[in-house]
Amino acid sequence: MENDVIKEGNLLKCYFSKMKGDTPITQHFSVVDALIGAFGGFICIFTFLELAELTTPIWILASFAPSGMLAFIAWNAPVGQPRNIIGSHLIASFIGISMQNLFGSTPLLISIAVCLTIFCMLLTRTFHPPACGNALIIMIEGYSWSFLFTTVLLGTIIIILYALIINNLHPRRKYPMYW
Repeated sequence: MENDVIKEGNLLKCYFSKMKGDTPITQHFSVVDALIGAFGGFICIFTFLELAELTTPIWILASFAPSGMLAFIAWNAPVGQPRNIIGSHLIASFIGISMQNLFGSTPLLISIAVCLTIFCMLLTRTFHPPACGNALIIMIEGYSWSFLFTTVLLGTIIIILYALIINNLHPRRKYPMYW
């Protein structure tokens, strides 16, 4: 019995020792990387806001800001690739609109929609964290199917087009890494 208590104590100690966060920081961004990221984010959001002024569809989605950032800062990581950005936004939005139309919007259903979004993104290898917010935003706001195409699909294509142009201006960047 005493041996079990000792093992349990070591298990808890081991568990909590994982939370120290003592691994050295390995990320290093140059001033050029920061400028490219900032400019890419600026041009994407500015475009969406200008389009919103000129047309009636909703062009701005809160999750587009971090998606733009990842397309320019994590240009060589899976989360910044076109497949992940477009695919995850479409998956999350499809799930959010479907759930909202079929069942309504309650805290439980919104949570299930986010859960399904994460699950489907991982199964389809289109993991892009900012898109998880789409299911939540869509279910709270009650957007229709047209939102999927006018805002989500066109918006992600705009982000990718800017990422293709801006990232490839830098001689050491090759974007995308894959489609």
